Amino acid sequence: MLELAIMTLSIGWSEFARNNSTYGTGNSYSSLSEEQVVALVVANWNNRTLGTGESSLDRKVLVPVPSFGFFCPPRAKLVAGLPVKAEVFTRQEGEDPYVQTYVTTEDAAKFNALIETTAKVVEIVCYSAEALLENGGTRTTQCDWEIVTILCGLQREPMTPLCMSRNFLEKTGGTKGIYTAQEFAEAIWYWSQQGIRVKS
Repeated sequence: MLELAIMTLSIGWSEFARNNSTYGTGNSYSSLSEEQVVALVVANWNNRTLGTGESSLDRKVLVPVPSFGFFCPPRAKLVAGLPVKAEVFTRQEGEDPYVQTYVTTEDAAKFNALIETTAKVVEIVCYSAEALLENGGTRTTQCDWEIVTILCGLQREPMTPLCMSRNFLEKTGGTKGIYTAQEFAEAIWYWSQQGIRVKS
């Protein structure tokens, strides 16, 4: 089990983060080892901030870490003729499927549309053991906290609207979160401007 302790606090990697934070998934990723990422989280734990929709630091937090070794999700510019694929996708077992649109790495490169960017802002999302077990969720480790995802960008980015909806409606795989209409609207607008997901 991967974990590092800080006083009486332990932090490990969730299986969800391990499966969804690698190159080729279309998400943020890092070239650092899992142990190195945990060490960065521990070193910067006192700088953590509230997760979206949270009112305390007890359940879901974002830990800012230095950006070296972290990369933004690959995106593709909108180019005429670029083939866009769609698949019915489920993030993990037990969750409701949804339609995910993307372009392949090969097609994005062929149309000179691929955008790969090193991160300027990195936040590691961590959930407490209690939050992980909400709505039929599971824990991967016996740690107090688990890394759930890596968020990399050129600036701090809002949660995706689908993720917000999953949390707000307390769907399987989501955790309780309360968001304002303004937060939903800003998230929808922001992500509509970010190009198309690129996956291997």
